[in-house]
Amino acid sequence: MKQLTWVAAVAALAIIAWLGSGTGAPEEASRAPEEGVFATIAPFNSYGVVHDADNVEAMRPRVMGTHGVISSGHYLATQAGYEVLRAGGNAFDAGVTAGMALKALKMDYAGWTGVAPLIVYSAAEDRVITRVGAGTSPALATLDHFLEHGKGPVNNALIPADVDVWLATLDRFGTLSFSEAAQPTLRIAEEGYHLYKMQKWMIEDQMDEILAFPYNGDFWFQNGVGEQRLGDRMVNADLGRLIRYMMEAEEHALAAGASRSEGIRAARDAFYKGDPARDVDRFFREQGGIVRYEDLAGYESRWEEPLGTSFQGYDVYTGDGWSQGPRIVLMLNMLDSQDLRALGYNTPAYIHLISQVINLAMSDSHRYVGDPDFAPAPEGLYGKAYARERIGLIDEKRAFQDMPPWGDPAAMAAVADGAPTSFVVASGAPTSLAAASADRDGPARSTDTSSLNVMDGEGNLFSLTESDGHTFTPMIPGWGFGLGNRMGQFNLDSELANVMAPGKRPRNTNSPLLVMKDGQPFMGLSTPGGDQQLQSLLQVFLNVVVWGMSPEQALDQPRFGSYNFPATGSEVNTSPAVLRLEDRIPAETAQALRAMGHDVQSWGLWNWRACAPTVTWRHPETGVMIAAGDVRRETASLGF
Repeated sequence: MKQLTWVAAVAALAIIAWLGSGTGAPEEASRAPEEGVFATIAPFNSYGVVHDADNVEAMRPRVMGTHGVISSGHYLATQAGYEVLRAGGNAFDAGVTAGMALKALKMDYAGWTGVAPLIVYSAAEDRVITRVGAGTSPALATLDHFLEHGKGPVNNALIPADVDVWLATLDRFGTLSFSEAAQPTLRIAEEGYHLYKMQKWMIEDQMDEILAFPYNGDFWFQNGVGEQRLGDRMVNADLGRLIRYMMEAEEHALAAGASRSEGIRAARDAFYKGDPARDVDRFFREQGGIVRYEDLAGYESRWEEPLGTSFQGYDVYTGDGWSQGPRIVLMLNMLDSQDLRALGYNTPAYIHLISQVINLAMSDSHRYVGDPDFAPAPEGLYGKAYARERIGLIDEKRAFQDMPPWGDPAAMAAVADGAPTSFVVASGAPTSLAAASADRDGPARSTDTSSLNVMDGEGNLFSLTESDGHTFTPMIPGWGFGLGNRMGQFNLDSELANVMAPGKRPRNTNSPLLVMKDGQPFMGLSTPGGDQQLQSLLQVFLNVVVWGMSPEQALDQPRFGSYNFPATGSEVNTSPAVLRLEDRIPAETAQALRAMGHDVQSWGLWNWRACAPTVTWRHPETGVMIAAGDVRRETASLGF
């Protein structure tokens, strides 16, 4: 497809949608930047709707600072990190402190313990680097085992990565001890926090799954089953016991003359090699699971270079194939050659192009992207030349009715020989896999994640996505933590890069992004939301760098999301051609997309399933920083 040769085919529909919303002509985008932004977003009723027509503020105030800014998925976690910044800690100290607290506050969505992909920019080292935040599968996690026994709450437990990520970051880039960084989490665990709306809904939605494990039931229904109320105090004394156990290991090491680094290592070893790990082994043996003490004791993650690409003067970095980060590289490579402004903001042409690019990226990642230690990406997959081949598959008049076939980057072919043409039924895999494909908008378990972003005045940037809740997966009696459900995101089709294997990291859906501009940190962004994560982050990123929006404006705009692909960990496309739109996108636009073959479904005006990014941003010239959090979930931002 040549650049924009197909715009004319939908121009009439785009103009109808634009004029139907009463915005005026598309050339308004050429006005002064501030005026142009408001002209751009005016059709979508995305600002001022709860006040009056003359209010052009975002739904939340602009949070700014020159010393430090932070945004996270819960106000107490944000407060914990903010207090570290105020006390002179750097972004890494604040990020680790807030990251531990966030997981104690969101045990339903992102509890102790689970995955925690991290990407940072260190001003001292002048480099972007990632900590591999997906744990490995147990030694007994063979493909044959899962083909025989299937996936399930006990079988899917992955070795936790978050404790390693936190303490490795604190050791290399921070200044605090583990005990100092863990104090806010200890207080939250022992003194409790107040049950909030989304968590109350979550545990009510997952009540049967929670009650399948008595220890989980005791934690979640502390006042009795069905007796929970908003504002109830949620205490996790056993998690406090775990934190104190780790603190004591650090204190003993320091008392014996250990360095700060050695003390942090002692705290880490207390978790992975001490009594908690032994009790994990005992519990999973009793439950018929496959996690063993040796799996935890032998676990060690690593720092590695990020995956990245350039887009119109910006450098975008993410994690490798143990995350879904490669998808954003594939998407941006295809979009880099396109004049997106000429399409008009959120017009049928714009949404069609981006949704089809998303489908192509999902297809290639489905086939080729997995733990690079086991399945290195084929040559050319992340190159711009291959992207130009793939984008040529887009029909300007017709949407993909199923996930498109994957390409062959090594041969520079837009479609690989022998690639499946249908994913609606399981291809090359046991038919039982179809039953394992969950409704992506059904159980809340499909979006069990939270996020955290920090910037400081020294130029450091910290972006983290944390996940794995403990409602339908068991917690470890006496310790107040669980191992999550992340092995469910392995595939069981041996032809795919993400197929199950022992000691392998799943291509988990979590993936923070870090954006550089002219060699300086520009923006960090991450979000919950399962397979919608990078779709939403792509839209927020484009809102900022293409459409000139501030971070909080970029978050407020209505979103769309494609579901035209198998969910991560599945082999079956259960929602072919489905495209969901928030209803602030004009009805005329939805109709135009339906005419192209999209199965357009409503997300309502604002939908938490459209994700809830947290963002930090730095002005390239003044250095003033902004932190922003999405109104779609319970995010909070602070700065000074």
